[in-house]
Amino acid sequence: MRNLAISVLCGVGLVLGGCASTGVYSGGSAMVGSHGADRERVIGVVREVLSDHRFAIDRVDAARGVVTTSYKRTHGLATPWDGEQSSLSAEAADFANQHERSVRVEFGEDGGIRVSVFVRRIGRPGWRVETESIRYSSQSVVVVDEGRSLSRRETEQVGQDGAFAARIASEIEGRLVGS
Repeated sequence: MRNLAISVLCGVGLVLGGCASTGVYSGGSAMVGSHGADRERVIGVVREVLSDHRFAIDRVDAARGVVTTSYKRTHGLATPWDGEQSSLSAEAADFANQHERSVRVEFGEDGGIRVSVFVRRIGRPGWRVETESIRYSSQSVVVVDEGRSLSRRETEQVGQDGAFAARIASEIEGRLVGS
């Protein structure tokens, strides 16, 4: 009975948002104030919050006021320990597609902090999934002009995860106000 309930929930999640992921990720950036904290302290708080979400810090440019992370893959419903998804539609979209997220935090001259979360989809051109057994799946090589082959991994920007950006911004603000 438990397995049936889990299967039904997964099926409903896929129907609700698995194929319509562009609508799921049509959000924008989130803004928050620095509450008078100096830039060094704000960068420290931003690093802590991003590390708590298991993002690897890619670049910190204190002079320009930018912190970016590397892309992190998540599998939605299959990875309940990752809390990036803010809705069942986002969970289903990440489960049905291979999505990665990257966070960019920018500090304005006016003390404002802009948090953006970018979502991209991973594609594998030439990948043929065998329906009988996954181990019989194959990968073809797509040859283009002058004998070059296409990459076996392509990425496409899907949009921005505004809900997750708002949660990160809220955590940053909470830590700046609380400490």
